[in-house]
Amino acid sequence: MDNKPNAADFAERLCAEIRQGLHPWNEDLPSLKEFASRWNCHPQTASKALGIAVRANFVERHGRCHRPLRPRPRRSASAPTLLCIGTADAEGRFRMDTDRESDFWRELGFQAAHAGLSLKRSPWLRGGIRPDPSTVGVVASTWHCQEPLELCRELERLRLPVCVWAEEFTLRSDAMRDSRIHFHEQGYLKGIGSLAARHLMDLGHLRFAYISPWHASRWSRSRLQGIREEVEGRGGTVDAFCLEGISLWDRLAPAYSDPDLLAEFPEALLSRLVEGSSLQIREVAIRELGMNRIHGDTIPLLESALASRATAWIAANDICALHALAWLRGRGVDVPGEVSVAGFDDTAEALRADLTSYRFGSDSMARAMVRQILSSTSTPTMMRHEGIVVARGSSAPLARTREPSDSVANARTRPRPGKEGVEARTPMPSRAGSPRRPGE
Repeated sequence: MDNKPNAADFAERLCAEIRQGLHPWNEDLPSLKEFASRWNCHPQTASKALGIAVRANFVERHGRCHRPLRPRPRRSASAPTLLCIGTADAEGRFRMDTDRESDFWRELGFQAAHAGLSLKRSPWLRGGIRPDPSTVGVVASTWHCQEPLELCRELERLRLPVCVWAEEFTLRSDAMRDSRIHFHEQGYLKGIGSLAARHLMDLGHLRFAYISPWHASRWSRSRLQGIREEVEGRGGTVDAFCLEGISLWDRLAPAYSDPDLLAEFPEALLSRLVEGSSLQIREVAIRELGMNRIHGDTIPLLESALASRATAWIAANDICALHALAWLRGRGVDVPGEVSVAGFDDTAEALRADLTSYRFGSDSMARAMVRQILSSTSTPTMMRHEGIVVARGSSAPLARTREPSDSVANARTRPRPGKEGVEARTPMPSRAGSPRRPGE
């Protein structure tokens, strides 16, 4: 019996990719020759597969090219609305703390507008969700949510198409696996560590340093595991330099009650000076104080990484990577000539600093969600959306003509920067089973 894939199999593969948001609606699909090469079939078979996808209303012809068919909003008495549900902050507003969240909600707005939908954001306050009659579907996020199952049960009662951006741990719940909701997540654990390491290994690097002030968190340990598997599987070595923190809040939380900050910036005085709320000014001061503590605590890690003579540094996220980048250049180390540096999150600061970083798949996830909301034939799914490593000026091929350890050794003999009154901690091994806080 011949089990060789036929045109219908290739068409189903293409339709699945479109459902997952891998093909933008406003861009041409690959040519017949490219599909034939990708699928290892004859161009006529590829042409038949595209024809099947056209008849299934996933693809449409644009002259001599093909494009994914843009999903159409359902008819409504008023303008169709996509309701966005997210966790509320301390003041009851829609919480959006990280670049990763901002990127997703912004991309969702682009994709919704392209499909003729308007967006309405509503923070979840642990009560009934009451969409108006124009609502055609709901996109929700469990980020920062202390009761994700309670939120999902409330969403199920709406009897509307629902897509949820779920954190990794929530996807493992059996109760959620039986849900009618479409669950999505962006891979942020072991797999992205492998991708970051692969990028640097392809540039010729074999000696790696992993730096993380938050290694008690599951995401940091998983990224290190992915880096180790990729590097050691290809004959390289990895040294880890880590502290037992959970997240940025390890340093920010104490800053909120820091007596020096309260003495130097009393709330009553600030409010009087700015003739209003001093909350924003205090937030900036608290964040700077917390960041200074993080930087002070990680200096011993950076010293040890420099002594290891690793030519490729991967930090747990962009916050740590940007600090490492500035510290290396301050010590006279040529980046990327002698040491390449990479991070995760692809923040706005990473773009400004020309830092190589992993970008999460917000665009494909937003496209897939809008298509599922507007598709009458879609079935419940659980999708993971991988991103890409964005190569910038902080990573480069390993220089074969010179020994990077020479200037690195010189950098090690220079005076160590002052700690500015912050007590540094020495690296500690990671703990197993440590809890994880929402929002990394």
